[in-house]
Amino acid sequence: MSKLLPLVNIGSKSGKFKYILAQLGQKYLVRGDAAVDNHEKLFKNLQSEAGGPLNDLYILGGGKIQADFEKKKLNLFDQSEAYGAADHRRSKTILQEKYPDFTITLGPPDANAKN
Repeated sequence: MSKLLPLVNIGSKSGKFKYILAQLGQKYLVRGDAAVDNHEKLFKNLQSEAGGPLNDLYILGGGKIQADFEKKKLNLFDQSEAYGAADHRRSKTILQEKYPDFTITLGPPDANAKN
């Protein structure tokens, strides 16, 4: 692994967007971007971030995040049509390390939240 990649990069825009859970060697990575509406594109972006396709970089699944950065809330749900469901519990654990003061839940999106 030639580059030191952050475990989490989901941006800072509130809303509902897609995310992926990937593995690079022994590290698990969470990537999401409000501007990217495609799990495959998120994975391609991660490959570029890592310096190109790597033999030990795997996508483990995807889903969606409903993020409210003002209220410090994240909700993980759904699955990727291309990659299947991410292990949302594992993703939650990784996200909790970056956002220790956030409430992170698993389940259906909040219909009353701002998108």
